[in-house]
Amino acid sequence: MSSDPPGSVDVTAAPFAAPAGRLGTAIRSDPVLVAGVCLAALLAAVAIVTVGRSIRADRRRKRRAAVADDLRPALLDRLYGPDDPDWSGWVSTLSRRERSVLESLLEDYLRELEGADAETLAGLAGALGIDERARRHVRTGDRYERLHALTWLALLEDAPPPAVLDAHCTGTPQERAVAARALYRSDHADVTTAGVDLLVGDLSEPLSVFGVDTLYRVVRSDPSYLFERAAADAETWAPALREQVLLIARHANTVVGDADLSWVVRSLSSPEERTRIEAIRTLGGYGWRESIRDRIDVAALCSDPSPAVRAATYRTLGEWSDGEALASLRSAAAAESEPRAQVAAAEALVDHRRGPASTRRSTDS
Repeated sequence: MSSDPPGSVDVTAAPFAAPAGRLGTAIRSDPVLVAGVCLAALLAAVAIVTVGRSIRADRRRKRRAAVADDLRPALLDRLYGPDDPDWSGWVSTLSRRERSVLESLLEDYLRELEGADAETLAGLAGALGIDERARRHVRTGDRYERLHALTWLALLEDAPPPAVLDAHCTGTPQERAVAARALYRSDHADVTTAGVDLLVGDLSEPLSVFGVDTLYRVVRSDPSYLFERAAADAETWAPALREQVLLIARHANTVVGDADLSWVVRSLSSPEERTRIEAIRTLGGYGWRESIRDRIDVAALCSDPSPAVRAATYRTLGEWSDGEALASLRSAAAAESEPRAQVAAAEALVDHRRGPASTRRSTDS
């Protein structure tokens, strides 16, 4: 029998009597442990939510894929069948999910098909209410709704009037580019002027790759209006935008006619190295124009502090390939000390000996 008096405590057993209580006290008293437990719980909750959403999204994709597999044959039968497709009658029999999936299928086909097939599918877009919804979103939607709406209208080749686009779709370079592409695909009568105004009017930011491609398409048949805008506004543009327009001018030289190129010549004096390079390269296609050649200080370009600018100058002189240009090229090549610029000068001279790139104004034998 124990001889301990009643009510005494065995201190040797106390550390093992309530470990949980001591652990809880230790955690509560240590802020690092508290933060670690909270973080672990938060990460576990995030993982559970993420996995749950992933599972739901996968199920949704599979359901939509199954619906698409059911709709695709019916869509193609109506598109290529001998009878009237009766888009409205068919759409009226579809559920909301089926109509949503059908819109996705329609977008895919419109990106691939042209001509009569695309015109027939435009009737399906009308039955789904896509065109009306897109026009409404152009006027009242947020940025993303406008971009989506403009994309649909471009696919349907049914752009709103330029005044509407100018009033609602100039907030970002992306909107401007998609609006101009919609005009271009719609073959609008004023696509050149309206498209240029949308893309570069009162814009200082550079265009996206899509915007550059759209601008080239818009002005390809007649770049004169772009050149007029550049002559008036080029100095207000960001250097990157100016360089993009110079790039387009270089590729439009075969149809430029008597357009004003003074802004290209002025760009030769830009403090931006890249701008000077693009201007020199652009002038390579216009060396036959006396009014341009007489305004270019070839000696200053051949002594530019930038080796890259000098190299571009040598290539342009080789492209002109007349006696005066080649004399300047030989003189500059003899004085050049930078290796890469020397290579550019040598290549320009060798290319001329193999066969002049152009016979315009050629007096060299």
